[in-house]
Amino acid sequence: MTMLSKIFRFGASLPPIMCLWAVVACYPAHAEDVNVAISSVGLYEIPLEIAKRKGFYKEEGLDVRAVVVRTGLQATALAAGELDYSSVGGAVIRAAAKGLPVKVVMGWWDRPLHIMVGKAGVKDIKELKNKRIAISSIGSTPHVMVREALRRAGIDPDREVIFMTIGGSSARLAALQAGTVDATPLDVAFVEQVDKLGLSNFLYFGDIVDFPLGGLGVSVEKIKSNPEQIRRMIRATLKGLRFFKNNKEETLEILRRHLNISGRYSGRVYDFAVRSLSEKGDVAKESLANELRLDREALGLKQEIPEAQVADWSFVRALAAGK
Repeated sequence: MTMLSKIFRFGASLPPIMCLWAVVACYPAHAEDVNVAISSVGLYEIPLEIAKRKGFYKEEGLDVRAVVVRTGLQATALAAGELDYSSVGGAVIRAAAKGLPVKVVMGWWDRPLHIMVGKAGVKDIKELKNKRIAISSIGSTPHVMVREALRRAGIDPDREVIFMTIGGSSARLAALQAGTVDATPLDVAFVEQVDKLGLSNFLYFGDIVDFPLGGLGVSVEKIKSNPEQIRRMIRATLKGLRFFKNNKEETLEILRRHLNISGRYSGRVYDFAVRSLSEKGDVAKESLANELRLDREALGLKQEIPEAQVADWSFVRALAAGK
């Protein structure tokens, strides 16, 4: 039984695999089926959604589908050949740092697009000492960035808070609303729901630390066996990135539909995102260096992590050079 079929079979305990991008057009007979894992619907994967809606993947002969897979399982599924791509670049980087044969080949945000949300009345992260904080999984992007924010606030993340692994942003918000936890980091796309629920939005992680969010991760085997598909995938996604920046009004409409947010909030979400955008499709050196430093600490690794172990920027650089 394959890994993804196991996930589907045991869907009562894990998020189901759900196709989010329905095929709505007649693709050419040679179009390749490609699956991309996302952890939940959110702002971080919006370049993929734009590229899908605007037909950029179709132009490259790719029929791209998004499937929801728990973050902690994506890199393992990549390495096993069960997934073509992961859109959670941080998870791929951390898996590669631990020795899994996967790499990130494209990035699109240099800073996290998350807010820290707490129960009504919470105004400062310092109030979270000895409180329960929901994250997706140990070593995940939410876990890593919360640890850094707590440390900067003078709170020991290993001894003075309780981390609870809940799942994606939607599940964490539900846990917060139910009172199961005291605070959680959420995708900034949830800001409207947070306001309507009367919860406290008291911190934007992009103001605290630079490290990458989102991106395309692949197996090392795929880099060797199908580099041409990776090039086409990146080329189409780069068009999605540039469309995001250069076509604000249409992008706002896509945000409203994809994230189910109102016009009032779509502008706020867009402004957060455009500040963090990496147009070239790679990740700033400082941002990646911070990611690797935080990963070493969160994962308890002693050795330095070489950039080449976790990333392969040759595809985006070749495309930038017109190759």
